[in-house]
Amino acid sequence: MTGYFAQAPRALSPDDHVPARVLLMGALGVTPYIDRAMEVLQLAERGHDHEHRALVIARDGTVAALALYGAVAGALGVSKLHAAVVAPSVSVADVGQRLLSAILDEARSEGARLVVAEMPDDPAIGQVRALLASVGFEEEARVPDFYRAGVALTLLRRDL
Repeated sequence: MTGYFAQAPRALSPDDHVPARVLLMGALGVTPYIDRAMEVLQLAERGHDHEHRALVIARDGTVAALALYGAVAGALGVSKLHAAVVAPSVSVADVGQRLLSAILDEARSEGARLVVAEMPDDPAIGQVRALLASVGFEEEARVPDFYRAGVALTLLRRDL
């Protein structure tokens, strides 16, 4: 299935709105993290918002991977990855890495010095954590029991 999604990452288009929501709900729908991700997606759909943007890898109306990202308001040279999801039948090592590499390249070209990601240390999103590590994100800090008992907030960092 990976070869089917060999396209380069691109900006979210109006045709992607429903499939992007389907992917996001499928990946995060039963977790407490869906509300913020949907909010960021909705802001990204409006366009013209440097803090809330989206890239997808899609084909024939199917979104295989989605990343929500943007600049950090008030910070010079800092971008943030809000969320990243990859469809279950798609190779995270291929499609996911291409998506995140595109975000890193874009952040670098816009003058960012680093990209941060705040992630729950929850097995429900373990695939995303492994993906971030595969493109060079490293744990910078951890806040124990932030989301709920036993689920820490992990701050990851990727210098550019």
